[in-house]
Amino acid sequence: MALPAPAGTKDTLGKSSSRTVTDTVIGEHEHTIVGYSLVKGIGDGEPIASERFSVGGHEWVLLFYPDGKRSSSSDTHVNPAGIPGVHPPPAAPLANPQNPPQQNGIPPQPQLPAPAPNQPQNPPNGAGAPRPAQMGPGQPNAAPAVMGYPRQQAQQLPAPQALGPLVQHGQMAPRREATNEYAALFVALIGESDNPQGVVNTGEGRVVRAFHRFTLVDQSQRGLGDLTKGRRRDQGAVKISCARQDPNARNCHGYRKFVKRSVLEHGQNGYIQNDTIVIKYTIELVVSTGGALSRTMTGPPPRPTLIQVPDPSLGRELSQLLESGAGADVTFKVEDEELKAHRIVLTARSPMFAALLNSPMREGEEGIVTFPDVRVPVFRGVLHFVYTDSLPEDLDGTNLDAAMAQHLLVAADRFALPRLRRICERRLCETVEVETVATTLALAEQNHGEELKRVCLEFVSRHLQQVMGSEGYQHMVTSCPQLQAELLRTIAVASNERAQHNRTRHHTGVHQREHPDPAATDDVARRVRQRRE
Repeated sequence: MALPAPAGTKDTLGKSSSRTVTDTVIGEHEHTIVGYSLVKGIGDGEPIASERFSVGGHEWVLLFYPDGKRSSSSDTHVNPAGIPGVHPPPAAPLANPQNPPQQNGIPPQPQLPAPAPNQPQNPPNGAGAPRPAQMGPGQPNAAPAVMGYPRQQAQQLPAPQALGPLVQHGQMAPRREATNEYAALFVALIGESDNPQGVVNTGEGRVVRAFHRFTLVDQSQRGLGDLTKGRRRDQGAVKISCARQDPNARNCHGYRKFVKRSVLEHGQNGYIQNDTIVIKYTIELVVSTGGALSRTMTGPPPRPTLIQVPDPSLGRELSQLLESGAGADVTFKVEDEELKAHRIVLTARSPMFAALLNSPMREGEEGIVTFPDVRVPVFRGVLHFVYTDSLPEDLDGTNLDAAMAQHLLVAADRFALPRLRRICERRLCETVEVETVATTLALAEQNHGEELKRVCLEFVSRHLQQVMGSEGYQHMVTSCPQLQAELLRTIAVASNERAQHNRTRHHTGVHQREHPDPAATDDVARRVRQRRE
């Protein structure tokens, strides 16, 4: 029998619902490394970093290691091992040389060689610890879960004796100086905004989850094709720590064996064009919305902007003034054209123009200046730079070819425009090639461009035979004969460095043959099958 409802109340049923939506925020970043031959040899574990870029309210940076990043190298910059429990590498290289390489950043499960048929199951004291596969849960040396592996996998890890002499007399053994065959590539989480997305509080701390994809671009489009490595959806997202204040935080993900250096540097593969590498990175940041534990804000909400301030427009407006010629009081005769300009702008921006236009000579009094030795496109670029402090769009960035950069470099030195000169020098360093390097070297010598001169000398020393066959080389010899002596000195220094490097590698190899690794020797001995009597 149902009880009557209390007086003054209604029979109601409370209902509620909620919704959690998980999606990804996609971001891309392209990093171009110009001058690969100059950064190669920087050393194991030394990265070439991209600029910071932001995705999902987090700041990231790409780290490319041209000489690789071996497991034994010090993690001075960042720790690319990942969050504990997420594809961690073994604590030290396994003694078994047949372990397969990592796939997609996940280390393979260690495999131990099978024991010899006649080998006793329990070796005598001093003969080495029992193999982990023989340890049972009831034994004192039973293997617990190690580095995120389940207990069953942890029991298959090699015994400490099989890991090589990591510690000798209480100190870490010196790492080997063997040449690393692979270049490494990682992405690092280095900062966040006031409202980062996708942050999850776990037992491992604050982390973000994402799918990362790294691509080495085939710039020739006729080589091996783009090389891409990344995490598939069925493998699950990678967790990266947000705890940057902790020096031991694992806030990187990537590949120690991203690409073989021999594959990267092979000319027909298309990965290096004009001494330049292009790396594309794509991230899919996992973001969940809805739910009581959803983290949507780390600080106070951003204050709304009351007044929108427009971008600076002075350069654009002065460019329009130059094009219109309104109020111009100076005329430049260049080739067959007359270009109008304003005396006050020219004298404020260039001491050379100030001296020319304020002199008692005809140019200063009449405001008519003739430049018979300057091309019209070059002088137009100079005037545009004087008015706007930048080059016109058709000459900006990669649109500036080597020939125009050479002409503008001479003009910048002539009209005392140091910023334009540095822009041209940098562009010439980026576009150095066999056909133009000799002419550029002569210009650097004549205009006192020491950094540009150094880059050109090093390039010529590496490609001397091809450069000597170019037309620019004869011009360089005629106009700047003293450069031949400097070129010979550069070649001699480079030869001595290569010889010293080869001697060091030879001595290292002899030392390793005379003093082999005890762990490797023991491992070979264990694999030798005992002869039956």
